[in-house]
Amino acid sequence: MAVRVRRGRKLIDLFLHMERGNLLDIPAGGGKESAHLLQMGYQVVAADLFPPRIENRAFPRVIVDANVFLPFRSATFDYVLSREGIEHLENQASFLRECGRVLKPGGKLILTAPNVMHLGSRLSHFLIGQRTLRRGLANEIQTLRSKKENKFYHGHIFFLDYFRLRYLLRLSEFDRIEIFTDKYSPTSIALAWLVPLLFAASKLSIKMGGRTARKKGQNGLPMPVLKQILEHVFSCALLFGKRMIVVAEKSV
Repeated sequence: MAVRVRRGRKLIDLFLHMERGNLLDIPAGGGKESAHLLQMGYQVVAADLFPPRIENRAFPRVIVDANVFLPFRSATFDYVLSREGIEHLENQASFLRECGRVLKPGGKLILTAPNVMHLGSRLSHFLIGQRTLRRGLANEIQTLRSKKENKFYHGHIFFLDYFRLRYLLRLSEFDRIEIFTDKYSPTSIALAWLVPLLFAASKLSIKMGGRTARKKGQNGLPMPVLKQILEHVFSCALLFGKRMIVVAEKSV
């Protein structure tokens, strides 16, 4: 287990090249990633909604509902790892704010989630309104994994695209956002001919949005922000990557 990202043709373990520190792994699942990070020299706390099937006493394990207040003091961790978890959460804004709260200033959130903005996913959403054809249609029978009292464990239902995730991260006092992926979608690569059309549509939307803002007496979008958004949206990671891997730094 590792969080690997593509840089050119190479897959690089993100945590291998980071300074060691205190790390919250949420949701930790069975704890394989927590154990891997512990071996690498990180001080790990694993948190999940469910207890593990096999207990690993090498690191603390906390039962946590990530939809509510995290039971940790503010500015406790150097890193928060949230791997394939946010798409299950109904209170995503609250979760990201809590991640920001428990991180030290300058600490990093490493978050992975299915990428709904790669070209194949966009085509699937256009056809059936879902991220992929293979999983069928989202529904209250198959998508809900479990319910105990007022606690719900949802399946893949609350997908976040880049725009909404960036919005929530910035409101949660994160900056220096980086976007990566680990695997490319062959279908998306085959649809690469669509990229110029998408870019032209985005530029048109920017122009029209600016005009609307001026009519309302609002300020336009600062050029550095706009430039970063376009760089991310039209990166290989978001156009072709199956997974969206985000590294964001807590504002100092």
